[in-house]
Amino acid sequence: MDIAQLSRVNISLLVTLKVLLKERSASTAATRLNLSQSSISKNLSQLRHLFNDPLFHRTSQGLMPTPLALELEPKLSVALSTMQALFAPSEFNLAEYKGRFRISMQESAFEFIIGPIMNQLLCDSPGMQLDTWFKDTVSLQQLSLGQLDFVILPQDLGQSVNFGKHLQAIELYRDDLVCLVRQGHPALAQRWDQPAYLNYRHVQVRDNELGTAIFDRSLSQQGFQRNIAVQVPDFYAATSLCSQSELIFTTTSSWAKFSTARQALVELPMPAAFVQVVYSLIWHQRSDADQAHRWLKDQIISATKHLSASDAPR
Repeated sequence: MDIAQLSRVNISLLVTLKVLLKERSASTAATRLNLSQSSISKNLSQLRHLFNDPLFHRTSQGLMPTPLALELEPKLSVALSTMQALFAPSEFNLAEYKGRFRISMQESAFEFIIGPIMNQLLCDSPGMQLDTWFKDTVSLQQLSLGQLDFVILPQDLGQSVNFGKHLQAIELYRDDLVCLVRQGHPALAQRWDQPAYLNYRHVQVRDNELGTAIFDRSLSQQGFQRNIAVQVPDFYAATSLCSQSELIFTTTSSWAKFSTARQALVELPMPAAFVQVVYSLIWHQRSDADQAHRWLKDQIISATKHLSASDAPR
């Protein structure tokens, strides 16, 4: 499309498409844009002609985007964000900012990253709101679809994660693996080595997104396998079961130190070779032009500068 053709494109059509892609509902889009549903229908008709594609199909659950519409979404977000920046004030006023951020993470990130800076965030930006989710229920797919602003993702060093073309990531910190057992556990009265580790049953936090940990793959290559008796959805559940049974919980050094300070648990070193856990902050490139988004990203990165396997939070 040349510049002459581009000049005939109504920006309001692109805004309508952006809102329809997010809301998946013509009535909700009409309310949000303060337009009538007939206006939304008219705009959608023009959009279909402009892109030579139906863009949406009506279903019982709302509007379902076509493959082209999904392909357009990240490009549209970047284009409209850039246009918004043209009309935005040159300076970002944090104290007057009113907006909502949506972040997905594991419990360890709640405790060690977001928790310590939460009060300062809300003091610096009184009008800001935060919505948070556990990573295993809402994560990278929702980030790609624009339903999240950030994901804090823990993964084994070297574990392959498909971020796609439009997701950006930065490493926050690394942590070692250790073992947690209850006080009085039989393992504390015997030689602690790999055979002893493999002899006991284990509790594991389920991760539907990343699959089998590199640590377990390494054991498998050696002909060994942990006896995972229980899988749970989160760290708190695993820690609770560990404190009340003979199950062993393999976790990060940070979480172990946090847990042993609060429950009758003992931290043991890993008796087998392992790789470190890497915590990464992930966001969509559509947000790179958003000053509020960049501010929160900088706060999260700054909050993790002191975190390492040798300086774990207590």
